Amino acid sequence: MALKIRVFYFLIIILIGLPLLGVAQSDMVQTQVIPGELPDPSIIEVDGVYYATGTTGDWAPFYPIYKSTDLYQWEQIGAVFNTNPNWTMGSFWAPELYYQNGTFYCYYTARGTDGISKIGVATTTDITKEFKDEGVLIDWGDEAIDAYVYKEKGTLYITWKAYGLTPDKPIQILGSKLSSNGLQLVGKYFNVVTADSRTWERGGIEGQAIIKHDDYLYMLYSGNACCGNDCDYMVGVARAKTITGPWEKYSQNPILKGNSKWKCPGHGTAVQHGNDWFYLYHAYNTKGFPRLGRAALLSQFYWEKTSGWPYFKVDPNTVQGNRLEKNIIDSFNGNQLAQYWKYNVKNPVFKSEVHNNTLILKETATDSTNKTGAVLCVIPDDSEFEFTTKVVIRNEALKGLVLYTTKSNSLGMGTKGDEIIIWKVENGEYTQITSIPSLKSMGGIWLRAKVSGSNAIQMSYSYDNQKWEPLNYLDGGNLAWWSSGMKAGLQIKMDEVSRDNIGIFDSFSITY
Repeated sequence: MALKIRVFYFLIIILIGLPLLGVAQSDMVQTQVIPGELPDPSIIEVDGVYYATGTTGDWAPFYPIYKSTDLYQWEQIGAVFNTNPNWTMGSFWAPELYYQNGTFYCYYTARGTDGISKIGVATTTDITKEFKDEGVLIDWGDEAIDAYVYKEKGTLYITWKAYGLTPDKPIQILGSKLSSNGLQLVGKYFNVVTADSRTWERGGIEGQAIIKHDDYLYMLYSGNACCGNDCDYMVGVARAKTITGPWEKYSQNPILKGNSKWKCPGHGTAVQHGNDWFYLYHAYNTKGFPRLGRAALLSQFYWEKTSGWPYFKVDPNTVQGNRLEKNIIDSFNGNQLAQYWKYNVKNPVFKSEVHNNTLILKETATDSTNKTGAVLCVIPDDSEFEFTTKVVIRNEALKGLVLYTTKSNSLGMGTKGDEIIIWKVENGEYTQITSIPSLKSMGGIWLRAKVSGSNAIQMSYSYDNQKWEPLNYLDGGNLAWWSSGMKAGLQIKMDEVSRDNIGIFDSFSITY
């Protein structure tokens, strides 16, 4: 009897463990682990806890911080910046997290007020709180982007991409020593690797991450065009005995390429979990490409026993292209916005307030080049979804739903006076597509947009949230942009005659 009991409990343990084995092995061939859009992801491990962040472009809060203990389940716990530092104007790209002596660092790329991308650094001792900006660390000619920090034999080093916008120089990844506090360059810079225009690197190299394995440093890096409809991003690897080189590029590069489910993979960070190695990186899901942004994927990688080079087991025939989806239903309870709301720093100034179970948006300044108005958005998790709001104020401002890529390319449906208006901004030109006059006296009106394949959009409205009146389909062909994906949310545009500038909403949802 004792033997039977032991066998029974052994079988129970095996059955419980099987799902965990599936996550660590088969599911991690190529799996999205963080919802929505998160290009250029960075990951670190501190005392058994993993922290990750990624590019946010012009959308604040900048660089959301995610936390995990297993690399698979993640929760957002904060952001590096709630507003942009004074020296910046936008384009918050390629953050790299680092940790030493109780301090978290974020080495980040941003466009300065002079229009040139530079590398800054910010610090905190509590990663759940906003970081303190320490200013510009690297200002390097026409462009300095994609920082990565590595400590070798007690000395900090930083590497970065240079000459991406310099026509008479090849693109290079450069390196330099850092001060012990990580806030200053020390000594002369050195070349790490140079892009070879005769190979798969013809579009340039960037997004490097350095790890130690056995006797070598290995640098995973990305090459070619990262983004947009014509992207052809891939991942290669080089190795050296020391960070100052010489670096040897792998003859079998690239080691990770796109497939029928995920396009243009690259720009990630490698991390160890137990005895296993994983790469957190971005790629486009082919469903909804290129209008949806780049998602954060996790893949396990392995080491050749003879040569020592790393390799992936991403089989294009078996990869699952499933995206993470999570419905949002926001009744605007409490007194502040939820973490999933984003605003664009290059849009007109506006104010938002959560009050009495409503969201109040007020456009406080206008921009003659912005035909869209101010927007507050969320990141869609998939290419097929519908989003809904209830507008509870009648005035002459245009307010309602918006699908947005830039201020020059957007579309939406809103109320203005007694009308429902469907509108589109394409290449900076505003067009009113449809207006429906004589709204009923309202305590509110519901607006809904249903998106299919991120291109076909049907608008509808309701007076009671039960019976919906459909309107014509719109073509969202203007909703693709090279750098970031389409957003969905709420919009307010001041009326130039009455100066009405307020929109009030008592609910918002996005469902899949």
